[in-house]
Amino acid sequence: MLTIETNRYLARKLLSADVKIEEMKCLVGILLVSGYCQVSRRRMYWENASDSRNSLIASALSRDRFTLIYSNIHVADNLNLDTSDKFAKVRPLLKVLTMRFLEHCPHKENHSVDEAMVPYFGHHGCKQFIRGKPIRYGYKLWVGATSGGYIAWFEPYQGASTFTNAQYSQLGLGASVVLSYADQLATLGYGKNYHLFIDNFFTGLPLVHELTERGFRVTGTIRENRSGKCPLLSNKEAKTKERGFYDYRISDDIIICKWHDNSIVSVCSNAVGVDPVHKTERYSQQLKKKISVSQPHLIQQYNKNMGGVDLSDQNISSLRTSIRGKKWDMPLILHCIDMSVQNAWLLYRHNGGNIDLLNFRRRIANYIIDCNKQRERPGPSRSSSITSDSRYDGKEHYVSKQEKRTRCGLCHKQCPTRCVKCNIGVHVECFIMYHTKK
Repeated sequence: MLTIETNRYLARKLLSADVKIEEMKCLVGILLVSGYCQVSRRRMYWENASDSRNSLIASALSRDRFTLIYSNIHVADNLNLDTSDKFAKVRPLLKVLTMRFLEHCPHKENHSVDEAMVPYFGHHGCKQFIRGKPIRYGYKLWVGATSGGYIAWFEPYQGASTFTNAQYSQLGLGASVVLSYADQLATLGYGKNYHLFIDNFFTGLPLVHELTERGFRVTGTIRENRSGKCPLLSNKEAKTKERGFYDYRISDDIIICKWHDNSIVSVCSNAVGVDPVHKTERYSQQLKKKISVSQPHLIQQYNKNMGGVDLSDQNISSLRTSIRGKKWDMPLILHCIDMSVQNAWLLYRHNGGNIDLLNFRRRIANYIIDCNKQRERPGPSRSSSITSDSRYDGKEHYVSKQEKRTRCGLCHKQCPTRCVKCNIGVHVECFIMYHTKK
């Protein structure tokens, strides 16, 4: 999709660049490298200076070729855009990723719905400013994720025209987002054995009743003016009580609990109650030490499972792509790449992997570039000490004679031949074993 739409856009500009899929993959690999190897200016990656040049990036694409492709990258046909969609230029990519994320989502009971921010400082009608957030300026995304941080669904916010199911509009925007995510979870084929955790922007009694009728469990903080006529103590009265005090009411299998912590917290749930009451530590300003206070069970469950979206934000921001573009859609495209790597890493860990996100991203970047870069010139005479995952891909591995003998990568004896792609010495008789034995 990236290659086809980029070539179409270049052709309309009368530029016959003929971008190949291998070049587009190398570009994505370069963007991944920029997340953990950052320089002040993009051009420094290709400079001959020893303090800035990155040989992996320089060998993947030339500087001018990268600039040409990156400045004209597209994911949609500009002549066939939906004028009612403010994100129509990136909508095809968003649809594909949402479908793939949901398709490979690990089966987890607890999910959270929250907002995430994509940093952007340019001009666009959907750019948001949210005071007190780590990223104050940018695009806001509605995100549904597992409690472990895997992003299963996301949708960019564009005001009243945000793409949610129109039949939920009478319940408000927040409820529409949660119900749209519940619809997506219902398509996974695991029934409706899900527990959704939401914050007070989304939670309201009509939403809780609707999810209860559909068979979903939900727990979320709730604002005082949305709790209906629930006969709880007011926040002003609850503040006069000792720390750890809680009051609750149950009706129609729905509980609303008010708890005195640093401030008054109200939580609504159709799945968990106040028992068993837990003990948690809080710092007391009066006593100048930590004290033990009571904590209802639904509060403890909310604190334990609500942070899935925040965890994904933390993973993405730690290695965010540093190469920036001038067009308004580039931050969203780059964020999609970073989300994909984060989700792939969580799936890898879910299946027993043990490397961290940094090394996982490095292996992906090295593999993509090594498999798709152009090999017009022969490699150096000495064997490379860097191992690559492309060693086992079974693609374009050829044995060639070398001028100077080096040690074989398998038996470590002197050999006169080498693998052209791996750039490492290997005997002819060791060639098959070296590329198949892990």
